[in-house]
Amino acid sequence: MKKVIKFSLLGMFSILIWSCQKIIDIGPKENKPTYVVEGRITNEPGVCKVFVSKTKDLNDNNQFEGMSGAVVKIENNGTSTVLPETSKGVYEVSTIQGMPGQTYHLNVQVEGQTFTASSTMPELVPLIDAYIKSGDFDPQSTIVTVRYKDTPNVKNYYWFRKYINDKNQKGYDLLNDDFTPGTEVSERLSFVNETNDKVNDLKRGDHLRVEMSCIDASVYTYLNSLYGAYGGGNNGAAPANPITNLSGGALGFFSAHTLQSKTVTIP
Repeated sequence: MKKVIKFSLLGMFSILIWSCQKIIDIGPKENKPTYVVEGRITNEPGVCKVFVSKTKDLNDNNQFEGMSGAVVKIENNGTSTVLPETSKGVYEVSTIQGMPGQTYHLNVQVEGQTFTASSTMPELVPLIDAYIKSGDFDPQSTIVTVRYKDTPNVKNYYWFRKYINDKNQKGYDLLNDDFTPGTEVSERLSFVNETNDKVNDLKRGDHLRVEMSCIDASVYTYLNSLYGAYGGGNNGAAPANPITNLSGGALGFFSAHTLQSKTVTIP
């Protein structure tokens, strides 16, 4: 099953956030600032980072304004690592490299509040190829086809993010293997000019990068519910609550996931 998310997470909580398991109300009626935690660890060295902030009033700008002074820890197999604050509200360490199959636990303490979450990194499903087929180029919407071989006898969830010349596209694509278990999958991902300015139309020499992450069920549930929370369906329903794997009342996510990327240059 595929779901394409067409809104910007950045504009929603001032940072990119994902997750699952506890329903939290972020509807327009919510005016009281709420803590926001975004945490991620990947199979690549040096990618272990946590953002801590608060929500803003609807009339405020969407620039990230982090919270200093938090105590942020990642624990795995009895070993706990404190993430130092490298800039306001950003906590990271380069000494941890996530391993598929391992479960990681996040603990964030800030202003007397404690937020926790756990995530298990799935096994890596190799991203085999990415290419533009003849006829799939258009200045306003170009298709990149990606190929990967789904792992049999394992429930897999996939998250694709897209970049044009290193600028993140607003939308992302979610996939699972409900109908493709153990098969080779060719998936078409759309890269578009998200503005009304033709100066930003796609052109020869532009670099289109695909990031493929294998995510656990909780992160998939969060991303899927976040889509529904903001009216992603066609039923016209009012925004509902997304689902987060953070306990303690914060918005956001904690995700341990694999990360791969391929770049295609428009010929």
